[in-house]
Amino acid sequence: MVSKPYGGKLVNRVLSESDRKIILKDVSERPQIHIDKSTAFDVDKIAIGAFSPLEGFMGKDDFEFVVYEESLSNGLPWTIPVILTPDSESVKYIKEGDEPVLVYDGKPLAILHLNEKYSFDKSEYAKNVFKTTDLIHPDVKKLNAAGDIALAGKISLIERFSSPGELTPQQTRDEFEKLGWETITAFQTRNPPHVAHEYIQRCALELVDGLLIHPVVGELKADDFPPEALLESYVHLVENYYPSNRVFLSPLSIAMRYAGPKAAIFLAIIRKNYGCTHFIVGRDMAGLGKYYDPHGAHKLFRKLNLGIEPMAFKESYPCKRCGSMVTEKTCRHGPDSSLRVSMTQIRTMLVDDTRPPEEIMRPDIADLLMKYKPSLSDASK
Repeated sequence: MVSKPYGGKLVNRVLSESDRKIILKDVSERPQIHIDKSTAFDVDKIAIGAFSPLEGFMGKDDFEFVVYEESLSNGLPWTIPVILTPDSESVKYIKEGDEPVLVYDGKPLAILHLNEKYSFDKSEYAKNVFKTTDLIHPDVKKLNAAGDIALAGKISLIERFSSPGELTPQQTRDEFEKLGWETITAFQTRNPPHVAHEYIQRCALELVDGLLIHPVVGELKADDFPPEALLESYVHLVENYYPSNRVFLSPLSIAMRYAGPKAAIFLAIIRKNYGCTHFIVGRDMAGLGKYYDPHGAHKLFRKLNLGIEPMAFKESYPCKRCGSMVTEKTCRHGPDSSLRVSMTQIRTMLVDDTRPPEEIMRPDIADLLMKYKPSLSDASK
């Protein structure tokens, strides 16, 4: 059977249609809190259970436990705070007990049942979660630009904020049940498929019933591939190279957190809620620059018991002498025999109308990605 939700219960904070109609009648009379895109994604994912057992934004106790103890206040492992920090003007006249509406881009998304307002130390947050206070780090920069007061409380979702074709945790669970899968591994990615990732996916498929390819298409870094390129390339791979009853593809709209090992834990918790029993943990997952130990996630998964089985992989790459895809665990040859190309280098090749070597990326995938050259060029500026 598929994995139990994290904490034992799949949260559902989506209003019924009848309750939604009632709320919409007086929504304009409620105080409004304007939120950014990242927060809008968090609102949606809390409501559909992707962040179970969270039913809303964290209060101060949970926040401090996460920052300092890597757990919720009830002891359940958790590594990334999920807090609501709107600008100062938005929270000025809001008080505990109020039920303001959370608004993104002029649309009411949810009701916040506010039960706590609290201040927090941004520097401590950054040091303990992102392991740096460097403003070059995009998440540290975003944190410093956020409001200084956090609002906590359960939410009630009025309107979904997701990508086309995106399934809820309950829907993926239903699909896995229909397919008869008992063991399912998730593959987290924010990049189009290349041969090294395909190798890891195939290795994992030898050990489980099914694979969920779950690319993040919400809010990424400016130099990441556009979501359209990511999804179209994976649809092509799945439809042309994988058995139809072994691989399932669905996008995931979240704001990507670049916190290395701690973000990897958070991403695994999400996939457990989507029904996965296993989680592929690669090299430098959710890493950025030189901030994190490339194999730190492997170590942190051994420390924390999430109830989802990590499948740890070293970096894979083609070896000229072996004539196959290898890792440092399976190959004796040195760097002179290996062919290692970063996604930044692949993007540069595509912008220059150059196919990456076939050992790195399938030619048909490369041709497909070249259609997105304008977006790739803009991102590299």
